[in-house]
Amino acid sequence: MRRLLKIALGLGLTAAVLFAAAALVLYRGTQHVPEFYAQTLTASFPAAQQTQVGDDFERQALELHNRSTKPGRWQAEFTDEQINAWLATILPRNHPRSLPAEIHDPRIKIADQEVQIAWRYQSGRFQTVMSFSSRVYLTDKPNQLALRLHGVRAGWVPLPLDRLLQRVSEAARQNGVDLLWSQEDGDPVAVIQVPTRLERYPGREIHLETLELQPGRLRLAGSTKRRVGGR
Repeated sequence: MRRLLKIALGLGLTAAVLFAAAALVLYRGTQHVPEFYAQTLTASFPAAQQTQVGDDFERQALELHNRSTKPGRWQAEFTDEQINAWLATILPRNHPRSLPAEIHDPRIKIADQEVQIAWRYQSGRFQTVMSFSSRVYLTDKPNQLALRLHGVRAGWVPLPLDRLLQRVSEAARQNGVDLLWSQEDGDPVAVIQVPTRLERYPGREIHLETLELQPGRLRLAGSTKRRVGGR
């Protein structure tokens, strides 16, 4: 009987040690900071210049919007350095409530037809860096954009997708984005319909024809046409 108790006690202690070790490994894993995120937090521009770069990005984006409302062809190119400067300075200044309270310091890195996204997540005393990659492309349907998500992690620990997809859907709904979910080889794909018509310009149709992602750069191009019978 004593022998059985000793064996049971030994097994219990071993299981407890293994559980504690696994928990420690997982916790340390969540504290890992992806290399690209650490690099993006080190601004490519001096602090005094970063706000100006962010303002310039917002101005260029507004100019692109204005050009796209007029008949003719249009295009624009942005760098991930510009976008990150905007995320670091202009987003918290001009749109402080646009992100959930637990999300801080979002950053991106653009590669060939893919973008890496990461942010600092804090809930109570727990904090980590969450990240994922997304292949970005236009589908064969007009003005339809797809983002195939994969590699969602907290540090280097893989995460279930349900919670993230729910938050993305909520953010899209709050910002009036037409978003649906599909799957490709088991990966979730966010399908976004870019409006062809704008309420303020009912007589015009906007066509997004090119979306190119190259290392560090995003290029958009398209055309705007007068709608037959439109004003």
